[in-house]
Parts: sequence; structure tokens; C-alpha cells
Amino acid sequence: MSDPASSGTSTPAQHKPLVVGRTKPQSPSTPTPSTMSSSTPTPADPPAAAASSSTPTDQPTKKKEKAPKAPKPPKPAPVVAPLSPALIDLRVGHILRAIAHPNADSLYVSTIAMGDPEGTEFTQVDEATGKVVRTVCSGLNGLIPLEELQDRKIITVANLKPVNMRSIKSCAMVLCASPKPKEGEDAHGPDRKVEFVDPPAGSEAGDAVYFEGWEYGEGKGPEKQLNPKKKQWEAIQPGFFTDDDLSVGFDAAVTEVEGDKKGKLMVKGKGYCSVKSLKGAGCS
Repeated sequence: MSDPASSGTSTPAQHKPLVVGRTKPQSPSTPTPSTMSSSTPTPADPPAAAASSSTPTDQPTKKKEKAPKAPKPPKPAPVVAPLSPALIDLRVGHILRAIAHPNADSLYVSTIAMGDPEGTEFTQVDEATGKVVRTVCSGLNGLIPLEELQDRKIITVANLKPVNMRSIKSCAMVLCASPKPKEGEDAHGPDRKVEFVDPPAGSEAGDAVYFEGWEYGEGKGPEKQLNPKKKQWEAIQPGFFTDDDLSVGFDAAVTEVEGDKKGKLMVKGKGYCSVKSLKGAGCS
């Protein structure tokens, strides 16, 4: 047998070296263009099929069209309660005890029963009495003797947002009266006279307190919590006043509350709230 290297015969197509830029050699079992007859197409491998297998299609892929989303129904407009003193949660409170605030000379810290059910937010059970109570800070130190805050019935504002007062969270406010300041005077001066707003005799902790003409009822309040951003308390409180008979009232005409009527502060079936001596004063 002669040496293939010295033979003059041509090298079979499948053994030819790979030339850069040309198609990759086919396997021996697949005919190449050089060995196929140009006049006899192979039925099993037509040219059109070969071209389609090696050339990417020019047809764009159609994306599945999404069904249009149904428009969302508009949100109902929030119900805004009309401005009224009935939005304020006024209640009879019972101060069980009070102490001087450990971190502020002007504050007292009171433990007050206000008729809250057990488990109500911002409350705890008083160990000494078993009553549900709130902790309330008030700026009365130096204005009312501490002994006057012991075992005493008062009026509270129960739905103001709790605030931290020198590391103690105050969860309500005690309603008091003081003379309206004259122009240029400090409404919170240390020498001003201050008196508690007292509930009528026979009142119990938790009794609802309201102004005549703005009784509580369905859709009339009080709010669960007054919103500080809406300034509801600031818009209503200027209408609180004490009359010549020492009763406490509300005058809509000096506030943003609609109308110009007046009404007295009362506990239903028990009488009117009052102060000890201050006439023509404001309440806060």
C-alpha cells in the first residue's frame, strides 16, 4: 500500500483542513456541497429546509396582548365631621392621687380613673385600687396646692393625642379655668389664678360631659382622638368660658363652629359644671 503523503491522489473532502471564514466541515455521514450532485437534490434534506435551519427567521414574534384593565372605582370621599364641641371627649375624672413631677418643677403627675374599660389604649390597672386609670401631667404646680388634687372629682379631656412631658406620657388633660389674659399678658404666667372645673354632685368617673345644644349622639362625636394637624381643639377651645353664675359654657360665636348659640357644660341628669369663684374666665 502506498503512503498517502506521497500519493498524487487528492485528499478526500472530509479530510481537508479547516479554512477560516468557511463553513464548518460536515460529518462523514452528511454529504457536503462538493460531493453532492447539483442536478439531483436530496429529498430528505431540501435546500430550503437547510437554509431555514441555519438562518434565523425574519418574522417578529408577536406578543400576547393583555386584556385592558378595568378602571378602579373612585374612593369615596372621607366623611368630615362638622366642627363642634361634641367632637371633644369630655368626661368626669376621679384623681386618686397626685405627686410632683420628678423632672419638672411646674408639673404634677396624677393617677386618674376616667371610666375606661380594662385594656383600653393608654391605660393601666392601678395596683392600690384595682381601677383602670390614666397617667396625666398638668402644669399646676405652684398654681394649685398639691393637696387639692388628692381624691378629687374633676373634668377631663380624654381624646387629645398623648404627649411625653419630661419622660412621662400624659394621656389626658384636666380642664381648668383662669382669667383671660389682657393684651400683652402671659396666658401661662406663674402668678395667674387657676381653678378646677368641677362636675355636679353625684357625678362618677367616666360620666359623659357635654354642652347643651351639642349633645352626643350618632354621628355627633366625640372623636376617638382629635387630630393635631386639623387643629380641632385649638379651633373649639376659645369658646369655653365661665358665666356670672360661675357655670361653664360654650360660645360658638367666638370660634369657627357654625352658628352663634351658647350652651352650658353639664352631666346629664346630674346638673351643670362650675368653678369656685372665677367669672368671665376662659377654660383649658
